[in-house]
Amino acid sequence: MGSVLQNLKEQTKVKLRENLNQKYITRLLNIIVSKPVVLAYANTFSSKSDKYLNVFSLKQIKNAYSSHSPTAYGSLFLPYELFYSLGILPFLPEVIAGYSAGLGLADKTLKKASSNWYSQDLCTFHRSASGAVELDLFPKPTFIICTSLACDAAQKSFYLYAKNYGIEDNFYLLDVPYSHTPESVSYLSKQIKNLSMDICKKLGKKLDINKFKEAIELSNEFREWAIKVNDLRKTLVNYPLNYNGLNFILPFHGLAGSKDGVTLYKEMYKEFSRCLKKQKAENSGTKKTYKRILWLHLKPYYKNEIFQTLEEENCKVVFEEINYVYWDKLDPDRPFYSMAQKMLSHYLRGGLENRIDAILNMAKDYKIDGAILLSHWGCRQSNGGARIIKDSLNQYNIPTLVLDTDCVDQNNSSKGQIKTRIQSFTEILNSK
Repeated sequence: MGSVLQNLKEQTKVKLRENLNQKYITRLLNIIVSKPVVLAYANTFSSKSDKYLNVFSLKQIKNAYSSHSPTAYGSLFLPYELFYSLGILPFLPEVIAGYSAGLGLADKTLKKASSNWYSQDLCTFHRSASGAVELDLFPKPTFIICTSLACDAAQKSFYLYAKNYGIEDNFYLLDVPYSHTPESVSYLSKQIKNLSMDICKKLGKKLDINKFKEAIELSNEFREWAIKVNDLRKTLVNYPLNYNGLNFILPFHGLAGSKDGVTLYKEMYKEFSRCLKKQKAENSGTKKTYKRILWLHLKPYYKNEIFQTLEEENCKVVFEEINYVYWDKLDPDRPFYSMAQKMLSHYLRGGLENRIDAILNMAKDYKIDGAILLSHWGCRQSNGGARIIKDSLNQYNIPTLVLDTDCVDQNNSSKGQIKTRIQSFTEILNSK
């Protein structure tokens, strides 16, 4: 039964590539997320964490295409509690660009972006998403919200989306100050409040502060379970089959403030607890040790052999930078202030020393032996700091591999060279 369903999944990918249009995508999502199909689809995954990740992600994407509620494009580093508070459906173009690479669609979206003169040195997450907008593959948004935090490409490409859809008046940019001070918190919280009031006015409804409190409370619950999961991972090595923490970028950001986010991380905690209990029982005799890797930035979302190669070389990724809980508990009675605090607490805000401090904390907590920083094509924010991060970790005797490749465009990546560099790096780790 499992092989039949797996073959069906592969056939669906092929049909999607052959019928690449919004109408077919919407129809396909409606079928997949229908109750009988989603139950069968869920059975194709080897673990509960993988199952919930895929089901909830598909559910969120399907809702954005459904047109039952207003949809808003959002950039990655926004507080998504805002979306759930306002009753607007979030759609994350950058993340969906990564999904499209996994489905083998990136060649078409990147080609379309190039034909419309998008610069070749632009981050391929944004270039692929821009191509998808030009091809009319994404649901039409009612609002577009982005932030200046971390990524300078988002504010530019998102504004072009607004122009493409003729909704420039519904484009919002949250300007995040460089420093985290009382004045900057006040400045950002006023922006969030004004944005919220303007969206409510355009939707013809009053701002409901109780909805904000509810989303903040769910966000706090999500945060608690995420911290519990991360604590288990400090000693967990034997993960559920096919688990990869780098797949959780959508739920970690886009589900914060929702019930699905809480459910996902609560179930992950239960599953990881069972794995850790089994690991301890098996390690009561002979214990096999692995070199512990901290992964920085993102991963290639097309088919690749990176993690298989690491496994073969006696190395395991024990934690990923994107899953780091960097913010304090939020105050439901001060929602705008809390969301501003969350944004300003991000380790990518301000000087590079903030990110380095966060990385060193992760290195200590997860007792890492080495780090891999994926230097993604076109990402000024990550690439610009790669050498400084590498040198900083080397001061603490933590070897670091800066892996130059592309997360979206497999044509901009050399499998052989990547494998050789990983093997050379793991040889250094294994010799220590």
